[in-house]
Amino acid sequence: MTQPPALALSVCICTYNGAARIGAVLEALGRQTRTAPDWEVVVVNNASRDQTAAVVAAAFAAHLPGRGRLVDEAQPGVTFARRRAALEARGHLLAYLDDDTLPAPDFVACAVTVMQQHPEAGLAGGKIIPDWLEPPTPVGVAIADFALAICDRGDQPFAYPDVTGGPVTAGMVARTEVLRTILSDPLFTARISSRVGDALDGGEDTAIVIRCHQLGHTCRYEPSLVIRHQIPAARTALPYLLRFYQGIGHGQAMIRYFYDWKARVAPLALLIALKEGLRWLAGEARGPSAALREKFGAVAADVHRLQQRQVYGRFRQGLREPFR
Repeated sequence: MTQPPALALSVCICTYNGAARIGAVLEALGRQTRTAPDWEVVVVNNASRDQTAAVVAAAFAAHLPGRGRLVDEAQPGVTFARRRAALEARGHLLAYLDDDTLPAPDFVACAVTVMQQHPEAGLAGGKIIPDWLEPPTPVGVAIADFALAICDRGDQPFAYPDVTGGPVTAGMVARTEVLRTILSDPLFTARISSRVGDALDGGEDTAIVIRCHQLGHTCRYEPSLVIRHQIPAARTALPYLLRFYQGIGHGQAMIRYFYDWKARVAPLALLIALKEGLRWLAGEARGPSAALREKFGAVAADVHRLQQRQVYGRFRQGLREPFR
């Protein structure tokens, strides 16, 4: 059987129940300045129960005729969906978008150019600009650059120096073979608890970055890569953010296994968790610090609650890690 020709880039969108969101993403991809037939769009439908497949089919016909493919991944979880995307991609490069992120018109062109200019790079990411769908809460604005995947590190490109330093997955451009190596490793999927459905556990993004560094590649910030993250007001509400921060903490505890040898020794891993528990208790007793009050003002108490929930998440998941 003749294999289809390789392409320069596959833009991959992993979605769960994304019918209300993904059409706008595909429309934005239809407005790309790179019109050559050397890139494709792959949507991975990850066990959706809504009309995602029908919306995608209509959007492909309207905005991306001949360029789009829809594939299914029955195993729930974003890690499995992104692995399916890497396996399905025909491009030498792969760019991940979420189903609520809109790429700038030159995103595809810049993605190819950046990776051609930096053959040492395994992956890169750029600016993520907030697109508030409704007025956000004050605490949501205060923590957006940390918790809501908003990123603006200036106008100068650079290579991240630290093993945990790199972009989030939304807007990430990577060499497809690097992603296949990382996401097909059974240890990766065994150690990273993939976000499933509406669950809020995190960590997969940083784990990909860590493994990319460890495989000998650089991870870059490239400001020419621009996407807009559409954020509804509900994602800035404190109850949602408390759940989200605990999920961040869970992910931080899980990924420690990949870069800290102590986390791979069960008694030491347990001590790490107990230290986080003591840190959480101390924070509960102390309340917001003076530095936190100076930085965040009226929302300092809420930010402190969020940070405490993150520490608690590391403590709670850390207790499980030695027994996995």
